[in-house]
Amino acid sequence: MRHLDALDRGVLVAVLLLIVAIVGTLVRGDQAGVSVTLDVPSSPSVTSVLRLTFSELMDAQSVESRLHVTPRTELRLTWSGRTLSIAPLRAWLPEVTYTLSLESGAHGQSGRLLIAPFVQTFTPRPLRVIYLAPAFSGDALQAANLWLVAPERPFVTRQLTRSSLNIDSFQPSPDGSGVVYAQPRQDGTADLYLLDVASGETRQLTNCTPVLARCTAPDWSPDGARIVYERTELNPALDWYDRDVPRAWLLNLRDLVTAPLLSDTTRLGGAPKWSPDGRQIAAYDRNISAIAIYDLSTGARKLIETLDDVGDYAFHPSDGRFVYAQLVQIVGRFTSVLEMVDLNDPSRGIWRLSGESSAVEDRQPHWTPDGKRLIFTRRILDGNGAPSAQIYALDLETETVTPILADENYFHGAISLDPTGRYLLMQRVPTATAQPVPSIWVLDLETGRLWQIAENGFLPRWLP
Repeated sequence: MRHLDALDRGVLVAVLLLIVAIVGTLVRGDQAGVSVTLDVPSSPSVTSVLRLTFSELMDAQSVESRLHVTPRTELRLTWSGRTLSIAPLRAWLPEVTYTLSLESGAHGQSGRLLIAPFVQTFTPRPLRVIYLAPAFSGDALQAANLWLVAPERPFVTRQLTRSSLNIDSFQPSPDGSGVVYAQPRQDGTADLYLLDVASGETRQLTNCTPVLARCTAPDWSPDGARIVYERTELNPALDWYDRDVPRAWLLNLRDLVTAPLLSDTTRLGGAPKWSPDGRQIAAYDRNISAIAIYDLSTGARKLIETLDDVGDYAFHPSDGRFVYAQLVQIVGRFTSVLEMVDLNDPSRGIWRLSGESSAVEDRQPHWTPDGKRLIFTRRILDGNGAPSAQIYALDLETETVTPILADENYFHGAISLDPTGRYLLMQRVPTATAQPVPSIWVLDLETGRLWQIAENGFLPRWLP
């Protein structure tokens, strides 16, 4: 039997030490368990998505059963590899401190455990409002620009854009970090720009001006990754049927690639709007006098006939109901009423929600976040109420209509609910004045408090 010389013994000892080190590392790794980090925006909004990222692929049920948020909140959980996205089903409450906790015991697909519990707090920022101002100005050169105001600090406003031409249209992003707006040119064209609210920086998103097109009416996808907008060709070299008609286009914010929503150019698309689940887009087609609703995954199209082409329609927050304005003739006059269809079951027909017998004009339908009520504006046209537009609510379960805000000294419009469903934003115009200047107001639906937050402004929208 050969005896090991000094060199062989040295090599053997080194190998044994290496094996011991490897085993020790594996043991310590098992003892360390799974690690986790939480990605929270530095200034989270009421719609912010939180992201838990683990050091390895996890058993989803073991994580979700141990995940808690206090105050208790209904959550929407989505996995992508090692990351769990956590979003409120409706919205976080502003200025409320939340605690997210994950109990120990969650395990990865390898069997390794989360040994220590994970806890972190966050506080969503207050709600803000974006609007256009001035509505009226003694200076003919002063264009309507974007302004910012916080409802808890009325009249403390900040100008966000400084355009020499009136901003055409705009829409805040779902997470409240930015605003996309249409910047017009002297030749009638317009391009979309994205404004970062925190930094004030802007960047151009489309290149419509050089090809003589007007790109306006943007609407964000729920995940904030894409924008659908209205594009109108103005080039006189085009055939007449291709000019001055709106078509829906899609813009991918990751690479700014943009293309028509539809390959068929005979299909028009005005006032495009995304569904809350991001699966459908509704747009008005003037060629067929109908709202066309497109399924983005299948390409299927559903049509709702209506002569009302201004985009007064709204998807239900969570099911297939769809409300829209319809032009009808009541008591010898034309007006608009609200109708509803079930997109999941069109065979159920059309529900007339208003104006069955009385002469009213109902517009601007907005679902509450829980989907149980519709908020809308109404004008009474038969002399039995205020002729100026007031704000009403329709309870879908009881089918009862009740006034929310009725003051015949004001005409109400541009209404919208904040993501929590508590605050109603609006534009109010006094009726008994020689120069009706609109102003921006907020109504607390829980307490009934009504207060003005800005003057000489119009078209307000919530910035989460």
